[in-house]
Amino acid sequence: MKIKAKRVLFDAFWLAFGIILLFHGATAFAADPITVSGKVTNMSQNGDPLEGLSVVLHENSVDIFDETEYTLSENNEFIFENIIYDPNKQYGVSIIFKGALYGLNLDLSLGSIVNLEIKVFEPIRSDELLKASLVSILINGVNSETKSISVLEIIKLVNDSDLTYVPGPAPMQLLRFSLPEGAYNLMIDSSLVTAEIFQVDKGFGLSASLPPGEHDIFFSYEIPYDSTTYQISKNLRYGAELLRVVSAVDLVGLGDTSHGVFEETLIGERNYNVLEVANITKGESLLVNLENLPLPSTSQRFSTAFKSIRWELAVPVALGIIVIFCVGTIIWLNNKSRGKDETHINNKNKPELSLLNDLERMYVNGKITEENYRHKKDIISKMIED
Repeated sequence: MKIKAKRVLFDAFWLAFGIILLFHGATAFAADPITVSGKVTNMSQNGDPLEGLSVVLHENSVDIFDETEYTLSENNEFIFENIIYDPNKQYGVSIIFKGALYGLNLDLSLGSIVNLEIKVFEPIRSDELLKASLVSILINGVNSETKSISVLEIIKLVNDSDLTYVPGPAPMQLLRFSLPEGAYNLMIDSSLVTAEIFQVDKGFGLSASLPPGEHDIFFSYEIPYDSTTYQISKNLRYGAELLRVVSAVDLVGLGDTSHGVFEETLIGERNYNVLEVANITKGESLLVNLENLPLPSTSQRFSTAFKSIRWELAVPVALGIIVIFCVGTIIWLNNKSRGKDETHINNKNKPELSLLNDLERMYVNGKITEENYRHKKDIISKMIED
């Protein structure tokens, strides 16, 4: 028993010692400083030098946004040292060159990063160098209750030059995308860095730089309709190497289009109507006629009207109606009471009126003949006139 006890204590000691060493080693490893270094290269032909520019290291968490700036050396190199890695932070480097922002995300979980290269390009204001390799339009829902059509669009913009498109300050100098008339509930996502959204004529604009390469823009919206037919009309500003319009077969009817006919295709386990057209030139208009759109039933119209009530105003309005009704009732009762009082006063001032009323009741009840009634009525009437 003593030997077993000693063995247990011996094993427990080494287990605890091993845990301490493991914890200490992990802590020491996590605390090792990290270095990020690299250079910035102007990739445009005959590009300007980069002297005086600075690279920024970003260390961001939920509530902390740290930035460290480093001015480029003569060889356009930069280095950030003594970075303490925190798994709860996101890391990246960025540089601004002639109005365009360039950046890279960094994964520091594996340690230091060296020989990093940030590529920059000379700017250009005109978006004529941009084109769309793909324009995909998906009609993905029809709501008969709200009489709305849901649409999702995906556009792949390509810049195959050695220049970066930089938007200007005017609306016509932004990246522009058209929307069908009356579109609402617009939601936009993209792979662009720090894209700002602006409303422009019949669509929206993005204030974002586009360096050489391919960039994705996603946006969804809803279109209102009033009848069983609707025509989608869009301007394809950047053209399309491939235009694709897709709608489920059982969702909505499809009529004529400006670019051919739909073909039924099985995608997954559902049949879709698909329109594909290649080599769309810049500025072409797309027209797609939708048919057999559902209209709301009587119960749906009632439900929509009920949901549209602004309930925050319902109580004040109801109270107002009650007050108006009460005031009207009080005025009516006062008028009625005043009429009775006036009649009572008149009857007091002129007893003949009471006699005339009594005579009327007697005649109605058959207590006097018509001849007697007319004779007495003439007498009382003359008394009243006098």
